[in-house]
Amino acid sequence: MADEKKDEGAGDPIKILLEETLERQRKGILDSFSLILQRLPKDDASASNNYSRNTTPFKVQVNFEIPIFEGQIDTNVIDKWLNLLERYFSVHEFLSREKIIFALLKAAPHVKDWWKTYCEQKDESTSSLFPAAHTWNSFRDAIKEQYYPVKRYEDKYIKWTTLQQGRDEDVPELTNIFHTFHT
Repeated sequence: MADEKKDEGAGDPIKILLEETLERQRKGILDSFSLILQRLPKDDASASNNYSRNTTPFKVQVNFEIPIFEGQIDTNVIDKWLNLLERYFSVHEFLSREKIIFALLKAAPHVKDWWKTYCEQKDESTSSLFPAAHTWNSFRDAIKEQYYPVKRYEDKYIKWTTLQQGRDEDVPELTNIFHTFHT
């Protein structure tokens, strides 16, 4: 049974591309680390003198638990999922196309099917000989357009345009309310 799980998606082009990207990132990190090590002084006495003027290298390890997006029509679920992906991408340097592929790896199969159909329809609607290159921003906007409740945009607009400080609200409370509107 454990061998079956290892073989799942073995020939999947998305998985292969993701593995290649992760390997490329790992090699880049190792190369950067070896360059940093080469720049470090050889004896401890000069280390404090040299690095008092320069920045000290450090390594950050961040673990993310990104759930599978099941394609539910729920603003909070979509926003939370996209925000987790954005935070993950802020740590890992993915190209726009790689971000889309990674996000689709963290989505249910019917969401992947929807994206494929969406891309095919967009390509057919343009009169260009070449298919449009979809960006992370276009993916994120399309996901919201597809999976946000229809009334969500109207509600956000009304809340945004009618935001005002109440008599009993202090500025920090109003600021917190303001920050919840753009998510």
